[in-house]
Amino acid sequence: MRRGPNWVHGTENNPIVKIAKEANSRLCLIDDTTRVYSPHGLPWSDEKATAGFEEVWNILLDAFKYSNESCPSITSGASLKDFFKAKLAEQSLDPESQDQILLLAEMWGAFIGDSWGRQSLKWFWLEECLDGENLFVAESHKSILRHVAENALLHADVHLSTSVTSIESKGNKGENPKVLVRTNKCNFEFDEIVVTVPLGCLKRDTIKFKPPVLPEISRAISHASYSRLEKVYISFPVAFWDHPTPTSKVMRAKSLIEASMCPSFVHYLHPQYVPEEQKSWTLELVTLSSPNLFGDRAQASLLFHTYGPCATHVTSLIDRVSPTSSEYFQAINDFFCPYYSLLPNYIAGHPDCTPIAVLATNWQNDDLAGNGSYMNFQIRNEVNEPTEEAMLDEDIRAMRKGMPERGIWFAGEHTAPFVAVATTTGAYWSGESVGIRILGAYGLLPEPSTAGPSGVIDIKAIRF
Repeated sequence: MRRGPNWVHGTENNPIVKIAKEANSRLCLIDDTTRVYSPHGLPWSDEKATAGFEEVWNILLDAFKYSNESCPSITSGASLKDFFKAKLAEQSLDPESQDQILLLAEMWGAFIGDSWGRQSLKWFWLEECLDGENLFVAESHKSILRHVAENALLHADVHLSTSVTSIESKGNKGENPKVLVRTNKCNFEFDEIVVTVPLGCLKRDTIKFKPPVLPEISRAISHASYSRLEKVYISFPVAFWDHPTPTSKVMRAKSLIEASMCPSFVHYLHPQYVPEEQKSWTLELVTLSSPNLFGDRAQASLLFHTYGPCATHVTSLIDRVSPTSSEYFQAINDFFCPYYSLLPNYIAGHPDCTPIAVLATNWQNDDLAGNGSYMNFQIRNEVNEPTEEAMLDEDIRAMRKGMPERGIWFAGEHTAPFVAVATTTGAYWSGESVGIRILGAYGLLPEPSTAGPSGVIDIKAIRF
């Protein structure tokens, strides 16, 4: 089971796709077949679901275009949901159809790791990814990481289970600075360091910088929002949703009616068949059982994407509970049973329809993950955040620039090129770009023409 990222976003000029091939890591193109369950647990027709999602994506594309072209004039409090409502009001759809489109649009929360009502319209253009398909990592990123880290593991000293507590700049500004890194075990001194801790760690001030980071970097970290995406895997003896398992006349009759391969994606819209606190939460499910899509990596497992308040609730059920305990299993199963029990061929109590294993991420309670998942772009509450208007693109540039005059650089998905922010590809690119800039600063590049006046490589000149 993969606790880390599942998706590679965009295939055109994506280095992760190339690395995955070199590392023999299987990437799968999942078809977009979809089933939608209404708030009352009834499946929509394929035609209705297809038409609904087509409308959702059309409005999303309009929103990207509008955000790109009108970013300076859009207020910081305008949300993607506001844009949807305005667009739907222009159409001749009846109120019920408009409400259904708005329900479907909540699936955007699974992309950004938070409620879509919090998605900033002004900065929506920063959510655009590379062109091409979105590929599912059928295995873990283990082979990809091993391939990327090969040289470092061969030539560097790696200190595991060592927590950095502070980063201190020594020496005069810009004159052969030294960086003292204090840890829970020992201290290190470097000429240059690259800080790759998650954005959430920076926001929580997990590492103390002495002196503090530059004001523009401090503001950028404060303005940035950090998502709450959590994943839950549930495994069964067989993929009952794809193949009926009749063992009695009643079961055979039920299976004959429902027998069919389950789509790749399943969406549960504001379920009213669950406890009260869950009724406003839309969930997304990915089935991992198709041999046609996953080959020999196919498994009788379901992957639920939860986000925002729903994800926070799920993690609260398992925090400080051992994943191998019956309490953990029961908490996960009790929460998700109302959802998977709607899948085709389900029969309560049948062994094939009874989970045999569960696993959930718990990033929100993981300090090393920054107590969250990845960067997103939420609306600002001007009442609670009465400071100057945040310019999130300039904020990313500030973190991306780092403090080279102190020998301190930043890398990670939160410093990536705009087209890859909040993705694995962006994290890779950011590290590669910092490496190039450090080489440039020391005059070690064969082509120094891309260096700026300071002798440091301009990241925008490298990729865009």
